[in-house]
Amino acid sequence: MIHHVYANQSNIGDWLSARGIQSLLAPWPVQEHFCDEPFVAHTLAALAATGPEDLIIIGGGGLFMDYFAPFWKGFRPMAARARFCLWGVGYCDMKREPTRPPRKLITEIVRRSQLCVVRDELTGARLRACRLPPSVPCPTMNAVTPQGGAQRRLLHVDHYDNVGPRIYERMVAMAEEFAAQTGRSYRQTNNLISAGNRAALKAALALYASADRILTSRLHGCIIALALGRPVLAVSGDRKMESFMRAAGLGEWVCDLDEIDALPERLAALGTQPVPTAFIEQARQRNRAVADQIRQLLRPGQAIGAP
Repeated sequence: MIHHVYANQSNIGDWLSARGIQSLLAPWPVQEHFCDEPFVAHTLAALAATGPEDLIIIGGGGLFMDYFAPFWKGFRPMAARARFCLWGVGYCDMKREPTRPPRKLITEIVRRSQLCVVRDELTGARLRACRLPPSVPCPTMNAVTPQGGAQRRLLHVDHYDNVGPRIYERMVAMAEEFAAQTGRSYRQTNNLISAGNRAALKAALALYASADRILTSRLHGCIIALALGRPVLAVSGDRKMESFMRAAGLGEWVCDLDEIDALPERLAALGTQPVPTAFIEQARQRNRAVADQIRQLLRPGQAIGAP
């Protein structure tokens, strides 16, 4: 049995990354567990009951964050005996406040894993001492496919905590003004839905697909936009956004918090943004390769690298 641990089903980024992982491992049966703080005790109890025939997969999402430290602290004793992999996980590294979990805790767990594939070079650099394989972009890329249906619409994917109240209010005002001046409709989302609501998830993806330009202060605003084939401008209050956009060859399409005055002209230029087709396809291929490695672990008695 695969026991899959991820944050929740109320943030579409967390849910989509989990759906990407599970789709690549089908038809193996999966038992889902959540590591958001309200679920930690129940999840740890379930994982404590796993046996040697079970495999625990933890990820994707920004689980290397201080918010998730209660889960990692509770999981640490199990890491000494359980078979587990980390896939699609990454650091959150907000600019406005410290959000990194204890390095020693995360390093210890990573070193005990049978396979750890992180989602970006930011995370790989923080864990350089663990000698990890190359990072692989978020498995959300395997859960979202290109869609038509774009209208003259600007979608603003907001993250109030990442940018703070002043920047948030200015982003909304400038985005609404840009949309009005260019004959676009304006929509806004924070990627949050009622937990487990598949219709709401579908509607959220349709909202992305309906936009011809996307402005985001959330990492998954970038990931979903590129997976759908939409141009995206990132306003970064978290260094993970720069890491992802650089990997995609779009590092110039990131605004720092002190560059917010340039937003209108950057939005106007979005029509010239190249589609990183090779990056997107390579991300999907590399996630499929991770799934193939994990399938080896699902064979009784097998381990990574075993003949």
